[in-house]
Amino acid sequence: MINLKDYKIIYKDNKSIEFNDIVIENGEFVGLSGDSGCGKTSLLNSLFGYNFTGSILYTKAEVLGKDINVLGKEKYKFISYNPQFSQDALNPKICIRDHIDLTISSNNIKYDEERIKATLDSLNLKEELLKSYPYMLSGGQKQRIVLLLSVIKNPRLLVLDEPSSAIDALTLKIIVEFLNKIREQRTIIMVSHNYDFLNKLSDRVIKLS
Repeated sequence: MINLKDYKIIYKDNKSIEFNDIVIENGEFVGLSGDSGCGKTSLLNSLFGYNFTGSILYTKAEVLGKDINVLGKEKYKFISYNPQFSQDALNPKICIRDHIDLTISSNNIKYDEERIKATLDSLNLKEELLKSYPYMLSGGQKQRIVLLLSVIKNPRLLVLDEPSSAIDALTLKIIVEFLNKIREQRTIIMVSHNYDFLNKLSDRVIKLS
């Protein structure tokens, strides 16, 4: 699924981050941990981000069996990437139902009302919430909506950067149970500063230094 060898990020100010070789197999749930500033978010952003401003050097950088530069924007057909604070990206001018409709239409997915209802239920979200606008929701609800939008896209790879930050214990429990429920259907990469949380949930943890 992912194979990185001699991977290095370089920014315009000449700051650089080098990574140990990383291999993630298809179907794995892998956690990424490490001290603040070690490059967890930078690594994900360089591989999957929409607005990555640095450059990369590598001997090998393959995602889904293709070189990352060759794959280009095609990767978004198969990957859902939730960066930090991704709930802030919800459009305040449209309701949650419209967010779902746009996700489905832009990814050429067959509309499945029952699946949407089942996913809402798994995330402990009421169907009435679909009529709401983002400003009407709590932070935990928005976090779960973003997760729903990512999953209904049917990605082969789900990438989550700090999905456990700034949410209450109940929301965290719901998200953990949801991820456990869907983990066998796709590859998942998740960043968290909480090593114990990662260790309990993922198949293995890669510690960046």
